[in-house]
Amino acid sequence: MPMKWPWDSQRKRPIFLCHGCFDVLHVGHLAHLLDVKRLAAQVNGLVYVSVTADEFVHKGLGRPVMPAEERRQLLTNLKCVDYAFLNVGPTGVWAIHRYKPRFFCKGMDTQLQPILLPDLMAEILAVRQHGGDVLYTQTPLRHSTDYLERYRNAFRS
Repeated sequence: MPMKWPWDSQRKRPIFLCHGCFDVLHVGHLAHLLDVKRLAAQVNGLVYVSVTADEFVHKGLGRPVMPAEERRQLLTNLKCVDYAFLNVGPTGVWAIHRYKPRFFCKGMDTQLQPILLPDLMAEILAVRQHGGDVLYTQTPLRHSTDYLERYRNAFRS
């Protein structure tokens, strides 16, 4: 399967960067990415997705369920994603410095938590350092951990 490469080398199109684990990909992720794509399309923007590497996923025993490269491949093949890549650090800060997005896109669950989440605060500072801003989508909240817990419970009874 051919890899999608970023074609915005002259910075002619604004980048909308999403960052996360995306383990296991679910309808909440899709709704968030579709919302970002809708917003990006209004300004001819590109949707980039930074995927957290396996060694930085700390969501509990047995996580991530899917290896980072497989998570990246799934995202790469979504029509709403222009480019997906593996992030080399524990937060989105590396990706922000690398691609200098116009918008760093997060879900609404993080909107009121920057002070409580030091990693998010570092990401916000990094994107603003490059003249970008944070964009919060208003998609319904869903979490992979909830889906996995329901799956595990189904086999315990």
